[in-house]
Amino acid sequence: MKRRLIQIGKSTLLLSVPRDWVKSNNLAKGDEVDINAVQEKLIISSESKPAREKISVDISEYKDMLPRLVYAIYRAGYDEVELRSNNPEEMNRIKSVIWKETVGFEIMDQGKDFCRIINLTGKLDDLPHILRRLFLVTLTISEEACNSVKQKSGYDNILYLEKENNRISTTLIRAMNKFGSHGYKKTGPLYYIVQELERIGDQYKFLAQHFIEADGKAEVRPAIAELLTDVSVLLRQAYELFYKFEPTRVIEIKALRNKIIERSLNYLGGKANRNETIVLHHAVNITTRTFDTITSMFILEL
Repeated sequence: MKRRLIQIGKSTLLLSVPRDWVKSNNLAKGDEVDINAVQEKLIISSESKPAREKISVDISEYKDMLPRLVYAIYRAGYDEVELRSNNPEEMNRIKSVIWKETVGFEIMDQGKDFCRIINLTGKLDDLPHILRRLFLVTLTISEEACNSVKQKSGYDNILYLEKENNRISTTLIRAMNKFGSHGYKKTGPLYYIVQELERIGDQYKFLAQHFIEADGKAEVRPAIAELLTDVSVLLRQAYELFYKFEPTRVIEIKALRNKIIERSLNYLGGKANRNETIVLHHAVNITTRTFDTITSMFILEL
């Protein structure tokens, strides 16, 4: 494709760029492009900006799954959303659903049978910092759970922290779906780690909910409660491995994983009461989910 140089003033030559290229890279007046001279060639490039994506959904049949639908739309990276329903109660639920986890989503227009939601935030530029925050919040949840089971109190704080875990992980998943890996080598493994940290938070939430319902009457032997401390140590080791990958750390993590699983199975095969069985169930789940992130860390390191 050839272009003619256009004289502007006495010493400036103007070169137009193809309209299709501008459109495919979602560029507009005032945007910056990079120009590099390589011998006789002039290379013009730009960091492509994702187009604003829109979706319209009839929510009438989703009922109790409405929150998950909204979170899925948010995580997928949509910027403009129209939700439709003939049920006024469902439309009224939208605001509380959006407030919980969809950072940047705001209702801009609402009627009896529809609402229009706009994402007001742009590109997430500080993903590494927010990712570290997700690790640290998850670690705090883990440590709080250890103390709560031993002291039979403090479970409400676990539920509060788990909501923070959800907000952060949802924001990160949306950013990766829309903008990619933000400098990390691969998006897939990073996405998996974030998703597992969110699911680990869920396990602690379920554990806390059980003990809140027990109203301080749930008995757990100290030795079984102490397993949660080992799980918390395992989670911290995985966090440290992510930021400083060393093969020896992997060996230590595997050894601790095996120890937790073996002890849990021994207790489950003995005379564990219902409350202890629930603790052991979640301890095994969190342990396996934590260890499963190690493969993704390997991939990121290669």
